[in-house]
Amino acid sequence: MSVYAEQAVYDDPFSYCDTRYKIAGQWYGIPKLFSKSENLGTEVVSNTDDEMVWKQRQRYTFRGIGASRTEDSLVSLRLQGGEDGERVVYHKDMWSEKDYNHQGFGALMKKVNGDKLTGITRPPEEL
Repeated sequence: MSVYAEQAVYDDPFSYCDTRYKIAGQWYGIPKLFSKSENLGTEVVSNTDDEMVWKQRQRYTFRGIGASRTEDSLVSLRLQGGEDGERVVYHKDMWSEKDYNHQGFGALMKKVNGDKLTGITRPPEEL
């Protein structure tokens, strides 16, 4: 998790996180929800000094039921250098290249998920 800045933002279809600890809650939740996550392909769209963007196809297999779902994502990482090296300050994951729920009830659900999931996934405090 040290690749993320302390106050990094993570934004995907299900969550909006505004600290490294909350982002860790999302990553620690993946193995609780999915028995398998497989990368089926990656294509770099752009790579500059301060941003990386790529398309990826990922297959997720749900824990317990064995059903799978394949998602095509457009992922971007905005980077920023500092005294302790370069860190991710913004991580965006758009499924089907769509930007989901930044208003109303959808935005509220993303914020609640980002804020509360750490209580379930319990990442280490010292991230």
